[in-house]
Amino acid sequence: MSGEKLSRFAFRPGGAATIRIEASADEIYDHVADVTRTGERSLECRAAEWLPGATPGAVGSRFRGRNKSGLARWSRKCEVVEADRGVRFAFQTLPEPLDFLRRDSTIWGYTLVPDGTATLVTHDYRIVKKAVPGLTPLLAVMFPHHRDMRPHLEHTLRALKAELEAAPARV
Repeated sequence: MSGEKLSRFAFRPGGAATIRIEASADEIYDHVADVTRTGERSLECRAAEWLPGATPGAVGSRFRGRNKSGLARWSRKCEVVEADRGVRFAFQTLPEPLDFLRRDSTIWGYTLVPDGTATLVTHDYRIVKKAVPGLTPLLAVMFPHHRDMRPHLEHTLRALKAELEAAPARV
């Protein structure tokens, strides 16, 4: 599947990357569910802050992520859609009704599977609502790396691994 070619302006509808991290599933979950630290690991998200409402990190809670790629800067409102400590954390970017460039929606998640003294961490994404028809070529030119986000997933996982494995073990 990784060898398949996308057409010139196509976007991969989803993908995943997996890494083994020497840390418990609960410890890893606590790191990925703290979205305020996402900017420390992401190539594009620079910061995120919880919005008023539900308990931060719980299903239904919302946050705003602030992103930068080259000269482009934008933000996205997101909602937590899965929150099962030590198992799975996922959030969905919410369509922005007043901004035609951000009417799409993607679910981003982390699945954690214990593996001996470590945890297999799979970071995934799935586009659940495509961009406004006709904008795909423009978005493909403006953000060519968005056509296949798997390299970004891999970068985030490597940064997460470095962060967790460098931290002193907690007893």
